[in-house]
Amino acid sequence: MKLYESKDELFPGGKMREIERALLLRNVDLKWMDHLDAMDDLRDSIGLQAYAQRNPLNEYRLQGADMFDEMTDAIREDTIREVLSVMPRREEIKRAEVAKVTGEGYSGTAEAKKTRPSTVVKSGPKTGRNDPCPCGSGKKYKKCCGFTEGEAE
Repeated sequence: MKLYESKDELFPGGKMREIERALLLRNVDLKWMDHLDAMDDLRDSIGLQAYAQRNPLNEYRLQGADMFDEMTDAIREDTIREVLSVMPRREEIKRAEVAKVTGEGYSGTAEAKKTRPSTVVKSGPKTGRNDPCPCGSGKKYKKCCGFTEGEAE
């Protein structure tokens, strides 16, 4: 507790709480992803317990609970270890934007709305599937320009 209190004095202004939160969230995220992978592996292999005359459903429940307890213990241990080993840096830490802008989605600007391509609306009667193709090939529309990859001939 003395070491923890000394760390609290190194980070004035409540920054220690923010550091604790960040470390805890990172550990939970990493351990949870590993736990989900381990549970998938357990689900794939739990059927072998039937050969040992054990109920696979009960074994899955028991082993899953044990794995969850191990995960929570590992989260606690790693978080405490990292909190007690954290040291302040001399330079200010700046948060970096991790997610990259892909250019997709809603932009909300008037300029973006102007540069959007407009939808082409064809005027005139719609060509039926069995009508002659308007390109002039002489084939039916469904066999020429209306053909899609998924259709069988």
